[in-house]
Amino acid sequence: MELKTVCANRIEFAYLTQGEGPLVLCLHGFPDTAYSYRALIPALAQAGYRVVAPFLRGYFPTSLASDGDYSVTALACDALALLDAFAAERAIVIGHDWGAYAALLAANLAPARIEKLVVGCVPHLHAAPFRWAQLRRSWYVLFFQWPRIAEAFARRHNFALIDNLYANWSPHWRASTEDMEAVKASLRHPGGLEAALGSYRAFVRQSRTQFEQLSQVTTVPTLFFVGNEDGAVGVDLFEDIASCFADLRAFRVFEGAGHFPHREMPEDFATEVLAFLRASSKREGSHAE
Repeated sequence: MELKTVCANRIEFAYLTQGEGPLVLCLHGFPDTAYSYRALIPALAQAGYRVVAPFLRGYFPTSLASDGDYSVTALACDALALLDAFAAERAIVIGHDWGAYAALLAANLAPARIEKLVVGCVPHLHAAPFRWAQLRRSWYVLFFQWPRIAEAFARRHNFALIDNLYANWSPHWRASTEDMEAVKASLRHPGGLEAALGSYRAFVRQSRTQFEQLSQVTTVPTLFFVGNEDGAVGVDLFEDIASCFADLRAFRVFEGAGHFPHREMPEDFATEVLAFLRASSKREGSHAE
């Protein structure tokens, strides 16, 4: 696995890569980095894919956005620009958390360029039911709307807030010290925390056009995954997930996993992804445990 750089959409992206073959683009979320796919990258590379996992805009060592735009639209345009940078007419896109929203919007904006999607752990806005319990879980979204105050609190005690989010979101799993330090180092870099929180701020201020683009039914063949112990997003928000996709091939619930199923159950996750990528057009619709 190598760390390289490439310029796309006026951003200098750092990315992890391995393998040769059809392009698979892996997009991480918050609070995370490209190392989120540390286990998946070699599994896909061994199966004959060229895997690229970029650090999203603003996440060091990727550069900050000169215009300060960290919206989902910007992230989706980055994903499509990365396809151009790697001379790929089409690609498979895997996304978690903010990476999932970026992948979904990229697929809605340019479905011909996305061969398949593997996304999860965030509600599709086409059918996201309101739940009081979810409002309590999402307290941090409101807190992050306060510039400077949120940043100051997040930086306290060596980013203890990040440790607490991981503990609450994935109650039966603990990330390694190495992985947590990689996340904190990215946020600690000048402008890094502001960039990460910028996605939350842009999300609640998105335009009607942006909302409509993100909430339209996604037509690309999709594997959607969730963890049933996710402390950030309740699994009940996905009861109508089938209505959000014209071609939902599989909906996988990882029993015992929290908000990071791809990291908590890496072997099971890789098995599910590879089965989906190798499958024909037949729909599955079952659950994984």
